[in-house]
Amino acid sequence: MSQLQQLPKQDMTVSQILRTYGKQFRQIQMRYSDGQEGRCAIGVIMSYLGWNGKDDPGSAQTLLAAFDNLKQADIDEGLLMGLNDSGYTFDEIADYLDRVEK
Repeated sequence: MSQLQQLPKQDMTVSQILRTYGKQFRQIQMRYSDGQEGRCAIGVIMSYLGWNGKDDPGSAQTLLAAFDNLKQADIDEGLLMGLNDSGYTFDEIADYLDRVEK
């Protein structure tokens, strides 16, 4: 299994990941992945960190890494999930994160 990425300051921000990497996926709600090409906002971050979108033994580790990266960026994962599941697009979520960034 490959080493999971951390998001050092010089790498992409969460909003940049959603804007650029999110384009590879169809946005879904209420699940991290549909097992194919659908992802929610957190699922996009997990995929950026190396997750294949399948429910396999590495999934929990990748989810924890995604939550850790969100915490380091001072982003509440519940807010991110809520925005995604209420119909905000990846770009709209990224715009929101950019506006409230400290």
